[in-house]
Amino acid sequence: MRKIASLVAVSLVLAAALTGCATTSGKAASIEVPKNCTPLADSANSKAVSVKAGSKGLPKVSFPQPLRASASSRTIVKQGNGLMFEGGQFAEFEYSAYNATSGKLFQASAWNGTNFAAQLIGKAETKNASIFCQVFAGAREGAIVSALLSAEDSHGGQAVATGNIHAKDAILFIFKLRKVFLPRAIGETQAAQDGFPQVVLGNYGVPGLVMQDWSEAAAPKEFKKETLIKGAGQTVKAGDTVTVHYSGFVWSPTKTKFDSSWDSGSPAQFQLKQGSVIPGFISAIVGEKVGSQVVAVLPPSVAYGTQATGSIPANATLIFVIDILGVGR
Repeated sequence: MRKIASLVAVSLVLAAALTGCATTSGKAASIEVPKNCTPLADSANSKAVSVKAGSKGLPKVSFPQPLRASASSRTIVKQGNGLMFEGGQFAEFEYSAYNATSGKLFQASAWNGTNFAAQLIGKAETKNASIFCQVFAGAREGAIVSALLSAEDSHGGQAVATGNIHAKDAILFIFKLRKVFLPRAIGETQAAQDGFPQVVLGNYGVPGLVMQDWSEAAAPKEFKKETLIKGAGQTVKAGDTVTVHYSGFVWSPTKTKFDSSWDSGSPAQFQLKQGSVIPGFISAIVGEKVGSQVVAVLPPSVAYGTQATGSIPANATLIFVIDILGVGR
């Protein structure tokens, strides 16, 4: 898996490989994702790009040269039939990058699932902001998109020697959205159970907890969970690789939030197998559907036991709020 770290530098950074993706359920196409980005408009030049993509290998791309771009534009060459991208979502994609002036291909993934790019693509006011949010907005999983980005938007109007890109060269990207994840839990709200912490949602769905009694004596001695939002996606199974947003809290008067993917700025990915995550986290997710939000209370026996870990004391009961965003294989 690769992450496009900076369009300004037009550079790619190698990250850890994923194991591939499951096929999106047909139900995903009917899920209404909040609109967070305004798509780039088409232009005559972005429409002039011809893309012929097979099941594997780089697509055949042709376009008149030079292609100019005073403003960035995009065209959905082929719409997909999976989940819609609307911004603030984790996405995986194949890509090819061309100097639009010379026509030279200077960067590309293999287009065979071995080194695709993957990252959270945020809306304008977030720290994950990217023009890719406008490039992908309105495209569904499986779509092929051509994006003609101006010199200013793609590399800050500065020459990039490593790609033989001149200051005024526009960049043409060809993308295939291979996987789109939910931005947060989306589904049917369920009644909360008595005795569970109350979840309150902040901006963009970030969870917080309200509870009357945070004393260790009030913590349950056995594993418990509730589903606050019931998603409509595929059912999570043991051994699956899941993409989730989560926040973890210590059940104690300190009310310590010891970890949160929301705070780190990107969803987390785990394989649900022994040794990868604590047992209670696996029990919280297995059997739930993509799109669900789960609250789980983990006694020490299914958490970290007698071992202190970071800001988690020994024999701590933990509370997790988990949004299940997608499943990959």
